[in-house]
Amino acid sequence: MASNIAQTSRLGRRLFQQASTINRAFNTSASVAASASKPITEDAEQRSPTVHSLPRVNFEIGPTHQNRYLTYYNNSLSRDLLYMTYDHTLDTRDAASIKARNSRVEREWDPSSPYSKNRPERSNRGNRLLIPSEKKYAEQVVDIDRIVITSFSKDAILNKMALIPLAAMFRAITGKPLIESDADPLVASNRGKHTLPKTGYVRILRAKSNVASFKLRKGMPVGIQAVLPRNSAYEFLEVLSTFVLPRLRNFNGFPLPPASQSANTGAAVAGTVSLGMKPDALSLFPQLEVNWDSYPSRPPGFQIDCITNQRGRGATEKARQLLSGLGIPFTRRGGFM
Repeated sequence: MASNIAQTSRLGRRLFQQASTINRAFNTSASVAASASKPITEDAEQRSPTVHSLPRVNFEIGPTHQNRYLTYYNNSLSRDLLYMTYDHTLDTRDAASIKARNSRVEREWDPSSPYSKNRPERSNRGNRLLIPSEKKYAEQVVDIDRIVITSFSKDAILNKMALIPLAAMFRAITGKPLIESDADPLVASNRGKHTLPKTGYVRILRAKSNVASFKLRKGMPVGIQAVLPRNSAYEFLEVLSTFVLPRLRNFNGFPLPPASQSANTGAAVAGTVSLGMKPDALSLFPQLEVNWDSYPSRPPGFQIDCITNQRGRGATEKARQLLSGLGIPFTRRGGFM
């Protein structure tokens, strides 16, 4: 029996030695193969960088769903607005009468004259705008060019960190990135020199001058602004008219200007409609309502500027007709529309 145990132990040691030899040989061959293939791989990557990696392509994420309000505008509302707001007098005016009328508004100005040196160009007479010689068909239909959402916070004068919750709110509502942030070390040297993204953005507003009575210095952050292009503007108006405005308390509509207002004022010919919103409107946006407790500061009021492609006489009235067709209510002061 002792001889059997001795034979078993010798067999076990022999098997262990063979396994160790095979393991060392395998590790040695693997290291040699790796060292031999390294320069080949580097040469292959230098010849063709896309051997082991995907090619670098600059792309932008497009729309992920169909814009309901934009589809409604293209298929139905634009035709109704063209029928209601088309100016037939543009087709009956001849070029000579338009030129004669503009000559009465324009002032003569010769840049080569010594009198004009270091002087600003003189403005037109009165508050009348120049009539274009021709107007294209596409420019007749009122359409939204962009929407600008602006909000100022007086708490930011003493503590600029008060703008962080407001910036987070605007990012959640619009879905746009924050640009020109102080968190980026390159912003201080490149602010105002780079091109703004055409897909929309959220940025910090800064004071343009010193105001001693408000303890305000030039360059201090005082508010947040969001700019939405045409497609994103229609999505924002859909959320505003569907979820926010119907749940506002004691809200009958945005007030219209008085009927006695002149049609040639700056507000009437700008083609921009400004909608003032109270602080309680922020909590009604569905993007903020689901986690409203995560925003510590008090919500401020904000202003919505709807900028259209119309300019000239009756441009702002056309812009209100477009917003009214999209579900934004308007009312006369002292009564309903």
